[in-house]
Amino acid sequence: MKTKALFISLIMLLALSTIGMAASVTPVVIPNQPGGEVAECDAVGDFLYAYKIDGWDEGSKNGTYPVVFEDGHANNIVISNSDGTYFDWSASPNSIGAVIVKGGNSANLFFYDPQVFSDSGLYSPVNNSGNPAEVSHVTFCWNPDPKEDEGEWCSPGYWRQPQHLDSWAVTGYSPTDSFSSIFGYEPTLSKLGVTNGATANPTLWEVLQAPQFYGGDAFNAVGDLLSRAHPDVNFQGTRVPDSCPLN
Repeated sequence: MKTKALFISLIMLLALSTIGMAASVTPVVIPNQPGGEVAECDAVGDFLYAYKIDGWDEGSKNGTYPVVFEDGHANNIVISNSDGTYFDWSASPNSIGAVIVKGGNSANLFFYDPQVFSDSGLYSPVNNSGNPAEVSHVTFCWNPDPKEDEGEWCSPGYWRQPQHLDSWAVTGYSPTDSFSSIFGYEPTLSKLGVTNGATANPTLWEVLQAPQFYGGDAFNAVGDLLSRAHPDVNFQGTRVPDSCPLN
């Protein structure tokens, strides 16, 4: 009975270790695709970028592989825990859409939809021995991640133009509103403002017309105020240059 219990325990341990090495997606066996990494990625999906790591039979491939393409796109691929048969990977700053693991006469395709930043326990197809073949090369395929929407912003330079006064109408603010009545404080006068006798309680329009008197903080605060108030400006608190959607 002890021998049987020990045998069962060993089976359970083996099963747990196998599960621990399992990748997050089930691979699909595909034929070897000649022609390099671009051809490999084109054969499995519509990918813009491809990168192949060769020479797995020459020793450990653990390490970081920085990739820079002609269009300036860059990514870093990290291989870890590689023993020639199984390996883990991660990527930054861009996620990965597919990993092709070549071994023997075919390859395992690990396809990620949506793209992911890491996975573990990848391996090549099982050969005649009943075990995964030794890895010969690995190809990574991906598309650029969508950029985070930073929103829109109309700069103070936009709001200070007389031809843009019509854009003020839907904001609920008027050029003649005093700065202090809106913000609860008076902007600090610069030395130049004092010398030129600028008013200490300016209107929003006066702040926009004379940033040299009232400072950049007050100047930008008015731009932020009007951008946030306008229904057609998706202002999220970030001053995004050249993003104003208004005419």
